[in-house]
Amino acid sequence: MKVAILGAGCYRTHAASGITNFSRACEVAEQVGKPEIAMTHSTITMGAELKELAGVDEIVVADPSFDNNFTVIDDFDYEQVIEAHKSNPESIMPQIREKVNQVAKDLPKPPEGAIHFTHPEDLGFEVTTDDNEAVEDADWVMTWLPKGDMQMGIIEKFADNLKEGAILTHACTVPTTMFQKIFEDLSSDEMNVAPKFNVSSYHPGAVPEMKGQVYIAEGYASEDAICNLVDWGVAARGDAFKLPAELLGPVCDMCSALTAITYAGILSYRDSVMNVLGAPAGFAQMMAKESLSQVTDLMEKVGIDHMEEKLDPGALLGTADSMNFGAAADILPSVMEVMENRKGKGPTCNV
Repeated sequence: MKVAILGAGCYRTHAASGITNFSRACEVAEQVGKPEIAMTHSTITMGAELKELAGVDEIVVADPSFDNNFTVIDDFDYEQVIEAHKSNPESIMPQIREKVNQVAKDLPKPPEGAIHFTHPEDLGFEVTTDDNEAVEDADWVMTWLPKGDMQMGIIEKFADNLKEGAILTHACTVPTTMFQKIFEDLSSDEMNVAPKFNVSSYHPGAVPEMKGQVYIAEGYASEDAICNLVDWGVAARGDAFKLPAELLGPVCDMCSALTAITYAGILSYRDSVMNVLGAPAGFAQMMAKESLSQVTDLMEKVGIDHMEEKLDPGALLGTADSMNFGAAADILPSVMEVMENRKGKGPTCNV
C-alpha cells in the first residue's frame, strides 16, 4: 500500500504558540523502539504511525522545501526528550521552542524553508518536491496544503495523476465540504473526477505529535473507504471518530469548545425533558430548535460582541434553575455560576 503525504509542514508555528509538545510522538517512539520518531512534526508523526503501527509499507512525502532550506535541528537527544515527556513535557519544551525561534529568524518560511528535528528519510520515507510523482499509484493521498483558497491551484496540477478509487483526505485548513467541491469543480465530461475518488478527512483535531486521535468525515466516500480509514486510524492514532462531513469544523476547530458545551446541553436537556417530565421527542426537539435558532439569530442581529446588551445573562437565572433536575442537573450548576458572574451587563432604561 502506498500513502502520499503532501506537505511536510514547519515546526516554527508550533514553537511560536508555546502550547504544544511531543507527547504522542514520544509514546509511539518508545512503543516501536525508534527514538527518532519522538520529535517528528505533524505529517511526519502521522506517517510514522502508519508505517510502524498500521503496517503501511510505502510512504512518500512531497514538499517544495526539500529542494530549498529543509532544516533539521539536531541539538536535542531523542531519549532525553522521551524521558522528559513521561513526567513533565515543559521541562524540555521551552528550550526546544527557543531554539526553533532562533533558527526561524534566518530561515525562509514555507514553502521555501521548513524546520524539523528528524528527516523523513531517516524514518524510511521517500521524499520529493513533485506532487505528481508522490500521488502516482498512491492508494491514499493525505493532503496538508495551505489555506483553502490556494488549494484548487495546487490540486489541479496533480489531479490527472490520481489513481482511480484512491482515498483523498485533508488534515486541516479546509472544510471537507470545500475539499469535495474542489474535486467536483475539476470534473468535466472528459474527466469525471469526483465520482472516481473517495474524499474524506484524516483530521487530528489537535497537534498530531501531541494527541493520538483522528476524525473521519462521512458523506463523500464509500463505506469500504471509510471503514479502512477508521481501521488505519485506530491502529495508527489510537482513536478514530466518524462524523458527518459538515460537522468536522465544529468538532475539530476552535469552535469545538462551543460545540461541546452546546451538545452536552442538548443531550442533558433531552434526557431531563423526556425521561423525567415525560415529554415526547417531537416536543423536546421543537423547543430545543427554538432555543438554538433564536440565540443564533440574536448573535446574527447584534453581533457576538454585543449580545449582553440585548439579553442580560441574569435573565436566565430565574428560569433555567427550574430545570435543575435529571441529567440537566449535571451541568446546570456550573452554567448558572457563569451566568451569575455575567449578569447585570444587559440593557438598561434611562428614567
